[in-house]
Amino acid sequence: MTQTRQPQRIHNPASIDAAALRAAIAADGKVIVQFGEHFDAAPLLADLDALAADCGAALEIRFYGYHFSPFDAAILRALPHVANLSLDCHTSAINLECLGELRQLRQLQLGVYEMQEHDILALENLRALEYLSLGETRKANVDLAPLRHWPQLAQLHTTGHVKNIAAITVLPALAQLSLSQVKSKDEVDFISAMPALARLRFILGGRTSVAHVTAPLLEELEVVRVRGLEDLGDIGRFPRLRRLAVEDQIKLQEVRLGSNPALAWLVLRNCKTLARLPGLAALPALDNLGVQLTQLDIDALLADGLPATLTHLTLATGKRKRDEEIRARIEQLGYARARFY
Repeated sequence: MTQTRQPQRIHNPASIDAAALRAAIAADGKVIVQFGEHFDAAPLLADLDALAADCGAALEIRFYGYHFSPFDAAILRALPHVANLSLDCHTSAINLECLGELRQLRQLQLGVYEMQEHDILALENLRALEYLSLGETRKANVDLAPLRHWPQLAQLHTTGHVKNIAAITVLPALAQLSLSQVKSKDEVDFISAMPALARLRFILGGRTSVAHVTAPLLEELEVVRVRGLEDLGDIGRFPRLRRLAVEDQIKLQEVRLGSNPALAWLVLRNCKTLARLPGLAALPALDNLGVQLTQLDIDALLADGLPATLTHLTLATGKRKRDEEIRARIEQLGYARARFY
C-alpha cells in the first residue's frame, strides 16, 4: 500500500558493471538485474555472484518469462551468494530443488504456473527467508505447512495458495501479509491469530465479508477488487490503523469508521455503490482523503464537516463539469490534492 521508489532494472546486460550497479543501489536502495528467455546469462553469473556477496538483498537477481521452454534452475548453482532471487512468470521449470543449495537466500519470489513441486517450501535452507512471494500455479497446491519453521519470515504474498496457511500464525516476525485470489470458500480466520500483523492486503478472489477479521496491531489495510464483498465491518476494531484503501468494490455500500485514533490516510476509489461513510467527521488524525467514483453525496460530505486535521482532499465523481466545480470549491477551502499512493 505504501508507495516506495521503484528500483532501477537492468535487462539482459551485455556485462556486469559493478560500479554502476553499486551506484544504483546507493541511490535507490536496490537494483534489479534480470534475464529473460533466450538470453544466455551464464557468462555473467560469476561477476554477478561476486557483487551479490557484497550487496546482499539490495541486489535482486531475476530470471523471468520462460514461456516456450522450461526454466532450468540448475543455473542457480552459479549464484551461491544470491540473497534476493526472483524466478517468476515462468510456464514451467526443472531442477527447482537447486533452490536448496542457496544458503545466503533471504528473499524469494517464485512463480511457475505448472510447478509440480508442491512441497518446495520444505527445503531446509528456505527457513532463513525473510520475504516470500508465491505466484499463481495451475493447481494452487503449494503446501504452506513448512512455514511454521521460518522464524524470520516478515513478509508473505500468496496468489491462491492457502493449503495449511494457518501455520503462519506461529511466526513472531510476520508483519506483512498479501492474499491474492483467495476463494470465497477458503477461511481467513487465521489472520486474527497472527501476533505481529501490521499490513494486510486482500486483492482479487472473492468473499462477501471480512467483518470477522481482527488484528490489534494492524496499521495498513488494503482491499482491492474482491468479488462480492459487501461488508468490511466496523473499521474501529483496528485501533492502530493509519492507512486504509478500498478500491474496485462494486457491492460495498458503506464503510463504517470507528474512533480510529491513528487513521491519517483514507482512499476510496471506484466503489460505485458506496453511499455511506459514517464516522468520517469524528476522525481525530485524518490528514489525507481521496474519494473517486462512488455514490457518496459530495455536498453533504462537505456540509457535514470534515476532520480539522485534514490537509489533503480530492472528491471526484467521474463527470468532468461536476468535478471541476468540486475541485474549485475544495481549493477555495484551502485543501491540497489528496495523495492516492
